[in-house]
Amino acid sequence: MEPSAHSYHIDPRPIFSRRHFLLGSLSLGGVAGLGLAFSRRVRSRLSTWTRLKEFDATPPLLPHDPIKERRTIWMAQGNTPAGNIDSVVDKIGGFHKIVGQEDLVIVKVSAQWWNQGMTNVAAVKRVIEHVLEIPGFRGEVIVFENTHFRMPDGSGLSRAWVCPSERNVDVPGWNKLGDLIPHFESKRAPVSFVGLVDAGPNSLSTGGWADPGHTYGIYGGDGRGPIEPGEVRDGYYWDFEHTFRKRRSLVDYAQTPLTWPVFKSPRTGLTVDLKHGIFRREGNTRVPVDRKLTWITLATANEHEDTGLTCCCKSAMGIVDMSAGRFGTDPRVRDYHSVHFFGSPKSPWRMAGPLAHFAKHVRIPDLYIAVAEWVAARPSNGWDGSKHTRLDAAAAFHMSTVVAGTDPVAMDWWCAKNLLMPIGGGNKHLNDVENPDSLVSRFLRYYREVYGSGTLDPRLIRVV
Repeated sequence: MEPSAHSYHIDPRPIFSRRHFLLGSLSLGGVAGLGLAFSRRVRSRLSTWTRLKEFDATPPLLPHDPIKERRTIWMAQGNTPAGNIDSVVDKIGGFHKIVGQEDLVIVKVSAQWWNQGMTNVAAVKRVIEHVLEIPGFRGEVIVFENTHFRMPDGSGLSRAWVCPSERNVDVPGWNKLGDLIPHFESKRAPVSFVGLVDAGPNSLSTGGWADPGHTYGIYGGDGRGPIEPGEVRDGYYWDFEHTFRKRRSLVDYAQTPLTWPVFKSPRTGLTVDLKHGIFRREGNTRVPVDRKLTWITLATANEHEDTGLTCCCKSAMGIVDMSAGRFGTDPRVRDYHSVHFFGSPKSPWRMAGPLAHFAKHVRIPDLYIAVAEWVAARPSNGWDGSKHTRLDAAAAFHMSTVVAGTDPVAMDWWCAKNLLMPIGGGNKHLNDVENPDSLVSRFLRYYREVYGSGTLDPRLIRVV
């Protein structure tokens, strides 16, 4: 039976039989490996020749429910990054509305790039302080991110954690995201920092990524592979039973396994399983802990060449395991795509599908905060294409804006419309939310389709 249009789990039957080719071309068992390689090449060519138009087509805008899909966005502009955070938290009614006194609070930041590519450091600092200032707070805070890079000592606190930035710090005497670590240690605050590391090796590990000397990290995982059944350790789960998949051609699917992290608090030793909650470890067993896990994501609001915008919906890219698919070299993911390459090369915006699938089947933040102190966008003229919009001063636009809410689709629509589009940069066609065929429109429509909700109707979005 053919999967329905809304079926995203694995069909156990092969969609393309290698045996059909092997029997016709290779009959000797001694050349089975060569036959397998030949089969993959043939299937790859057939996939290209029979690619479905639907896969590359703009998704329809599904009807909105005017009752269930009304959204409120809290916004502040024109103050310092910390001041804008204060204003937004005040409009929310205080963080005690979201965070309980004994909660384990995880704060996800953007740290793969520096300068305008990372979450503003002063804003992160102020968000942590607001949590700690909740009357009677007895919980803890873990700041985390997967940059998909690791330091030579294995630490995932790489890239913006260690690379000095010229913009987006805004704390006197500081120059990088990692300056948060000694600051809160000196105050003996219940705050710790975790750099997640992908589970598998990656063939892209030699890439420079604006850091040819690998001073700030090496791309790729630690090579331990996914957490196996019964294993009690930090790392990643790869769930092939809940793979996200969409038919791409007459002979194959684009497919990405569902992945999520498990990490231990450096302060208390409690284990955070992002899907299943909080545990303590007793030998080789995990015992559930009756505490609430509260998740706050601090995203950037930057132009992106594949999705039009990288903001709230795409922020989970810094959580999923990028070694679980294309360019990952673990044999278990040979026929899969990592999230970033799900729709490549023609329809990279399709990565919204596995990102929404993650939000639906693992967990979503209790609060999104888009910190748009500096916004990255290609200038309208005089741009050196060899440079990076997330790093170069010529591509940095000072917006001094913070936006908060619970609907990442509505927030991304608002940020594209009100922050990126007014810039009118060289890539303005990528983030034009009024054009249904722009990258950002396609990305947000598909995210909304897969997740099952999210507001793209400005008449249903109230800005406070």
